[in-house]
Amino acid sequence: MKERTLYEILEVSENASAEVIEKAYKVLAKKYHPDLQTQEEKQNAEMKMKQINEAYEVLGNEEKRRAYDRKLEQERNSQNYNTMNAEVSQNVNNSNNRAEDFDYEKEQLKYKKKLQKEEEKQRKKMQENLNKEYENAYYDYLRSLGYKVKRKWSKENIKDFFIVILIMAIIITALWFIPPTHDWMVSFYEQNPILKTIIDIIIAIITGIFKGIWEFITGLFQ
Repeated sequence: MKERTLYEILEVSENASAEVIEKAYKVLAKKYHPDLQTQEEKQNAEMKMKQINEAYEVLGNEEKRRAYDRKLEQERNSQNYNTMNAEVSQNVNNSNNRAEDFDYEKEQLKYKKKLQKEEEKQRKKMQENLNKEYENAYYDYLRSLGYKVKRKWSKENIKDFFIVILIMAIIITALWFIPPTHDWMVSFYEQNPILKTIIDIIIAIITGIFKGIWEFITGLFQ
């Protein structure tokens, strides 16, 4: 049977923040506290409490958690390597009838490269998640001291922003072609001078951009 990780014992994800881990520990500690159990369940609760306390002792400490994450990653990489070696051995056994055509070293090298790519992918993902968690914790700490923190926009933030803008544009376009909402939007536009001015400027800018692109493209073919 596969041994449960400390994250699984505390019922949290491996990317959980320190606050989430602490909250999960308190909930589980209250749930399985021996004094709150019946006589039949008390022994089982004591065992679970021991596991919960041991898990929180590691995950509740930043340095111990980092060391545990590294150990967990190494164990998983080792398991992946053993699994791939087993696959190679299976391929060898299935190829007994054509052993002269089977290059064991070449097959093993192929799986090693596949494993290295997977290890690098997992390591990069874990590092990104850890950096994000530490960054969030750092900003939360500065805010708790009264500082106003302005976070830099990442590529993901910019992408999400444009996705939201695109979704809003699609929704507004769809509403424009529905008669009731179309009439309301036209009326709202005409009755608000400031909004009308802003929209006219945006339309003029977009029109100018597309006009410039069109003239550039047509000029290439003249």
